[in-house]
Amino acid sequence: MKKIIIFAFTLLISTLTFAQHEGHQMAKTDIDPVLMAYYKIKNALVESDAKTVAKEAKELSGLLAKAPKAVGDEAYQAAQAMAKSTDIATQRAQLGSLTAGVYQAVKKGKPEDAVYYAYCPMANGNKGGYWLSDKKEIANPYFGSKMLKCGSVKETL
Repeated sequence: MKKIIIFAFTLLISTLTFAQHEGHQMAKTDIDPVLMAYYKIKNALVESDAKTVAKEAKELSGLLAKAPKAVGDEAYQAAQAMAKSTDIATQRAQLGSLTAGVYQAVKKGKPEDAVYYAYCPMANGNKGGYWLSDKKEIANPYFGSKMLKCGSVKETL
């Protein structure tokens, strides 16, 4: 009986360790679709296209709902708020929370391509704001064409 209990316990521990390992690998491979959806939102904000922001944020919300711990609740809520709004200023106000969550997931997830973490000191009423980009060139989603080149890359991930 003692051997059966030890065997069962060993089997349980092995299964849990494998599941944790597989979950960790899954997070790494799943960051690229999240990033692609995020970039579509960012690009639509650059273009000041509220309708496309809402559409792409709805898509991103669906992806984030499948892995809520990967980006955190605030990022998920920000994506949902962007999806429900048709006002570009309201959508831009959510970008910081969305970016913070996706940034943390990117740091853990090892995306396939380089990710640029950019900053504009004038965003959010001169409090500053960050965003992620697949391009090193600055295209500011907080101001669109009004201040397209305002900002700088702070980190390459």
